[in-house]
Amino acid sequence: MNKRQNIAPLIFCILFLLLNCKTEKKDQEELQIENSKPNIVLIVADDMGWYDLGCYGNEFIETPNLDSLAAQGMRFTDGYAAAPLCSPSRASLLTGLHPITVNVTEHIHGNHPPGPNQKLKTPSVDQQLDLEYTTTAEALKEQGYTTAHIGKWHLGGGKFSPQYQGFDLNIAGAWNGLPKSFFYPFFPMGEKPEIQEGYGEGDYLTDVLTDKAVSYIEEKKDTVFFLNLNFYSPHVPIEGKAKLVEKYRRKRGNDEENIMPNIHYAAMIESIDQNVGRVMQTLEELNLAENTLIIFTSDNGGLSVEEVPAFARHTPPTDNGRLREGKGYLYEGGIREPFIVRWPAMIGPEQENSTPVIGQDLFNTFMELSGSHQRTEDGKSLLPIFKGEKLEERPLVWHLPHYSPQREQPVSAYRDGHWKLLHFYEDDSYELYNLAMDLGETEDLADTRPEKLELMKTEMNALLEKMGAKFPEPNPNYTGN
Repeated sequence: MNKRQNIAPLIFCILFLLLNCKTEKKDQEELQIENSKPNIVLIVADDMGWYDLGCYGNEFIETPNLDSLAAQGMRFTDGYAAAPLCSPSRASLLTGLHPITVNVTEHIHGNHPPGPNQKLKTPSVDQQLDLEYTTTAEALKEQGYTTAHIGKWHLGGGKFSPQYQGFDLNIAGAWNGLPKSFFYPFFPMGEKPEIQEGYGEGDYLTDVLTDKAVSYIEEKKDTVFFLNLNFYSPHVPIEGKAKLVEKYRRKRGNDEENIMPNIHYAAMIESIDQNVGRVMQTLEELNLAENTLIIFTSDNGGLSVEEVPAFARHTPPTDNGRLREGKGYLYEGGIREPFIVRWPAMIGPEQENSTPVIGQDLFNTFMELSGSHQRTEDGKSLLPIFKGEKLEERPLVWHLPHYSPQREQPVSAYRDGHWKLLHFYEDDSYELYNLAMDLGETEDLADTRPEKLELMKTEMNALLEKMGAKFPEPNPNYTGN
């Protein structure tokens, strides 16, 4: 045997060891990436206004847990819902798509045929989130996440329920937009046994949903999970727990409900805060807090008008502070939301960010941090902001071609920088505001800034056309008011 033949086996062994080391290193890197994926807890309130929390300036309602969540992470001052109503906003949160894209621009079960006093006939909308759209849950499951939806859904029942949209677990999510009561049995007995069995008289819906969320976190603590916790509160019916209502009655010194926020609504907000605190505490006790991304937001602005007679008790419940109008309107009070993010492994404490962000941004955010390559064109990943970088500026557009239940007329809105344009379709009128100078939208600059008005009209209309927006048309049955 010559020297060359002696060396060959040695070279083979070296190559084998190098290849094996390289493979092991690759496996370790992949394992490290897998282990670094954060748990995701998305908490969505229903009809909570931008001004309802202490960390956003409210001095009456006590929200120590949400204030602490903001202090431990990042509070966005210019966080928006994709719509001023629940179903379209929730569809965007789950898909990263604009309400126009999924054809849910009104709340499901809304959009009735126009009456004789409505000038416009509004376009039809889908009565569910169609299965063709990829949800956050479906995409995250492909990345190894376990998934749970707990609470309000309002994106269709039956085959369009959460368990058919990527969620391993669905608790209390169906076609319903609101409970019968926030006190047991919450819905007609037997309709949602998963939140009725084991509970009884006096139990409060927000507490029960959090019980289920805490149990889920404890059960899945050794996995990587996505928890979509959607409170039905503080939507109507406005019902707070008696002890908290009494607390705010004493704090205010009277029962007058024309002082906003009213004491019943304040009690509902504090219940939400207490239960967010329970979720935070559970994550801490299980040593999950460091690498869990918590996002807290709302689906639209606070209700600032009286509700329909069936739910009028204790309404209007809030006033959205400096912001104009509320739920159902495209003024800031209807779409600007609390938007709080905590992720200690990535985001430092005590951060305030004024970048305009919107609900549909969450899909791309979750995709990037989970390692998924899926993206939508309707949103941006917020991960650069979490890393201390700036997000590329982009305009935002809202489209409500309907008469809202809060008595707003069909309208679209467009924000570019500090400038905001509204287009009202009944009389084809426009309003223009500079939010940096006029957050309350009190000074219409449409007449004094004609060049800016025309530029933004052109940009907004081009964007709506590109997105395939549907518009209202003249109502052939209109007879006048």
